[in-house]
Amino acid sequence: MGGFAVTLMRGQLLTTGPLALIAVCYAISAPSSVPATRIDQLLPTVTLGETGGATNVDCRRACDVLTQRLPTDWKVVRHEPFVIAGDCSTEDLDRHYHETIVPTARALSVQFFDVHPRWPITIILCSTDESYRECNRSLGERDRSDYAGIYSRLEHRVIVNIATGEGTLAHELTHALAHADCPDLPEWFDEGLASLFEECEFSTDGLRLVGLENWRGAVLKRSVQSGRMPSVVEMAREKFALENASFDYAQARYFCLFLQQKNLLEPFYRKCRTHARVNRDGMESLAEVMGTVDLHVVDTQFQAWIETLQAEL
Repeated sequence: MGGFAVTLMRGQLLTTGPLALIAVCYAISAPSSVPATRIDQLLPTVTLGETGGATNVDCRRACDVLTQRLPTDWKVVRHEPFVIAGDCSTEDLDRHYHETIVPTARALSVQFFDVHPRWPITIILCSTDESYRECNRSLGERDRSDYAGIYSRLEHRVIVNIATGEGTLAHELTHALAHADCPDLPEWFDEGLASLFEECEFSTDGLRLVGLENWRGAVLKRSVQSGRMPSVVEMAREKFALENASFDYAQARYFCLFLQQKNLLEPFYRKCRTHARVNRDGMESLAEVMGTVDLHVVDTQFQAWIETLQAEL
């Protein structure tokens, strides 16, 4: 699931924050150094890998299903392997595809994902709170209005309240592509990686996403200073619970940011993917990339790093 998100018009910046802090939502621009048309041409071979994938027929069928189930005035477009729908014009759907979906998917492929989705990925963009609720009702989803976006693994479907910004779309798209590449990714890492890209920027060449600090850092600093921060092992073993979601997402997100700062995020993902079926929580893979058998050392480093953050308490 995604957190609350807003997109700011600052180069290529995806940001996220509590709804109470959101005043205005703006559209994100594709990286100026990598033209959208060129990225679109590279999508089948670079963005999502080369090992099979959803066919044109699969995507047409997914289009038909959405057309039947969504309100009659909603639009549906195909950009294999994506089927994109929403309560806006086809021009707006295409704009979201070229300006956000393509460059984000391409960067994620360069950094992490090698396997092309073997099924259509449905992305539904809702322009208002009400249309978001209407979409969930039409598709038989339970009410999830506390979240600005959801990803259904069973349906390979993303639903996003795009009024809250494109950061949520980046979060849910990360889930969808990670599911295709590594379906056994540990839950904490799956959520942490997706949450990391709610607030991020593109590298200068447009080929990578770089996670940034956000409001969740203050949550962690308070936890460290109060002595109540769970260990990394505890974080990995706990299921994400709704009543503690704010902290769970914060810790997982910032641990991914911690790994990114050490240039270990991508190596950890690949190590984790290799051993996902036998090392369910990813801790053995973490010990390997951190170069220690004592994960208490990692806890100490992580908590010391949190203390250096600029997050306001």
